[in-house]
Amino acid sequence: MTRRDLLPARLAASAIFFGNGFGIGTWAAQLPRFKESLGLSDGQLSLGLLAFSLGAVALMPVIGWAVTVVGSRTMTTIAAFAFAAALALPGLAPNLSLFVAAALLAGACNGTMDIAMNTNATVVEKAWGSAIMSSLHAFFSLGGLAGAGASGLLIALNVGIVPTLLISCLGMGLLFLVAAFWTLGETERSAEGHGFAWPRGSVMILAVLAMFCFLVEGAMVDWSAIYLQTVAGASLETAVTGFAAFSLAMTVCRFMGDFVVRHLGRVRTVQFGGLLSAFGLALAMLLPQPLPAAIGFSLVGIGLANAVPVLFSTAGQMKDFPPSMGVAMVATLGYGGLLLGPPLIGFGGEIFGLRAMLGVLIGLAFVIIILSQRALRRGAV
Repeated sequence: MTRRDLLPARLAASAIFFGNGFGIGTWAAQLPRFKESLGLSDGQLSLGLLAFSLGAVALMPVIGWAVTVVGSRTMTTIAAFAFAAALALPGLAPNLSLFVAAALLAGACNGTMDIAMNTNATVVEKAWGSAIMSSLHAFFSLGGLAGAGASGLLIALNVGIVPTLLISCLGMGLLFLVAAFWTLGETERSAEGHGFAWPRGSVMILAVLAMFCFLVEGAMVDWSAIYLQTVAGASLETAVTGFAAFSLAMTVCRFMGDFVVRHLGRVRTVQFGGLLSAFGLALAMLLPQPLPAAIGFSLVGIGLANAVPVLFSTAGQMKDFPPSMGVAMVATLGYGGLLLGPPLIGFGGEIFGLRAMLGVLIGLAFVIIILSQRALRRGAV
């Protein structure tokens, strides 16, 4: 097949990543409203975040196996519709217990979709004949921005939580329905598989580095809006600008990712990104006001934008493992940081305050700078 023939499949994959990001952006933007409507503390809200995370992580081994059995196209389609439906459930929860249960189910659907769509993306990428993963993740970030922006608009129009979620989920469902017609399926099953693999050997340091990158990213997704509202004093309507600024910066920089890596190199790209992230977090911590904090979060988005694609690319070039296995091992620990990090930030914020927890993230940014030299030099082939 020529690239012209594959263009609909690439557009479908981009739409699926966009829709998943839209759902995550919607979830992030609604967190302050969940917290307010149910009267939750930071620690209680973290129970919901933890449930969302555990739902995804617990299913990873099973979903990895299921994708190989039914194919990434089928699993992606099923998971996409399930995620669109499940995302509306937290808004219907009348108390903390049901909110946690709804978050658990929504997280399980999101984790399933994440594994399935990334597996399907490797199918499209292989058929395309060159790297396109960074652009697909850029559409995820673009979706996150759109989801947060749409929620912010609906909040400004005084639309309730449930109608906001229903409108967003319906839009996601329609997008997934269109994309399903052009989603590319495997012509044959891979012998290596794309399921769960625990990091080991020479990949371990790359996986740890990915975990720290994802942990900082997850903290921005789930806590930036709440930080702006509860610490920086922003209104509920403007609190979503923290996540929006982060997501916009990350989106733009991911579309430019190939150019940046080609001119700076892998090590400098990650190190410079870690430095920008540390500076942005410090700005938000030292000047806890809406505008400086939003600018700081946008700098974090710029810094983290290309770090994970670089790590995945390096893992795929490791000498000791097949490409798919290297990427799977980095993704396993990396997504663990993305999913489990935000609840830890929340529980820490309950004890020390969210502002103090930004100091922990600054420390992680410097760890990223230090580890990247060794991890990426060692991973080069």
